[in-house]
Amino acid sequence: MTNLMRRSILLVEDDALLAMDVEACLTAAGYCVIGPVATTADAFRLIQRRRLDLVVLDLNLGSEMAFALPDFLAERQIPFIILTGHSPTMVPSGHKNRPFLQKPYVAATLLRTIDDTLHELSV
Repeated sequence: MTNLMRRSILLVEDDALLAMDVEACLTAAGYCVIGPVATTADAFRLIQRRRLDLVVLDLNLGSEMAFALPDFLAERQIPFIILTGHSPTMVPSGHKNRPFLQKPYVAATLLRTIDDTLHELSV
């Protein structure tokens, strides 16, 4: 089993097709994908119950904006990547320095960003 196989990534994404695509991408790369979840309530619940190495987070979840999740993740020292259709200006001010990818995403860029983010934690 590779080191990647032990890495758990929570996917917070409300668009079912995109969630399936991202999940397939991450699974093919050897990550253990938790979710996807489409609401902040479900995300909060999983973050409290599971050990997570990283979260891929969409800020716009249907009729709700997930602005409370970045603070919640930061408090728990769980790294996250924002993957959203919005511009970087929509990112809450305290999290402007977090890894950010705009949709439509490129799989290689997402995987590289995840790898870089996880590598920074181990250094």
